[in-house]
Amino acid sequence: MSPDIKLAAEHFAQALAALGFTGDPEMVQTPVQLAEFLAELRPAPLPEVAPLATRSHDLVVIRDLPFHSLCAHHLLPFFGHCTIAYRPAGRIAGFGWFPRLLTALSRRPQLQERLGEALIDAIEDALCPSAVGVRIVARQLCVELRGARSDGRFELLARRGEADAALDRALQGAS
Repeated sequence: MSPDIKLAAEHFAQALAALGFTGDPEMVQTPVQLAEFLAELRPAPLPEVAPLATRSHDLVVIRDLPFHSLCAHHLLPFFGHCTIAYRPAGRIAGFGWFPRLLTALSRRPQLQERLGEALIDAIEDALCPSAVGVRIVARQLCVELRGARSDGRFELLARRGEADAALDRALQGAS
């Protein structure tokens, strides 16, 4: 076990004990498992993209990419699906880059809104499209288990670039 995992596990054990979680044999390994889990969520480098030249300006839509992340406020999961749409302006990326990008960005604790901004930023930086948008529909367990204690789907719709009715329709029609 690495020194950082060991130290984090010791702190988690103290916190759990302070909250009264003691004596349960099922929780003996919980501090270590929690430390290892959170260590997996350290920011990872974004996947490299090798943009391909294109003359096409046809709309590109990648629908219903699954993701999961943790709310930065509560460290509780939020998860759902993401649709990405962009209008090329000379460059495109292979389709496999988009789910890898979403996975890299969603593995760090954050807010759903920040995830949408980060996706658009990365796509703009890599491809310089004339328009780009994302739609993220997620369940927020922090809302379901704390605070409002209400379930539902929370939707983020963000876009940048030139006005593009077809792109907007593609995002609105996402499931």
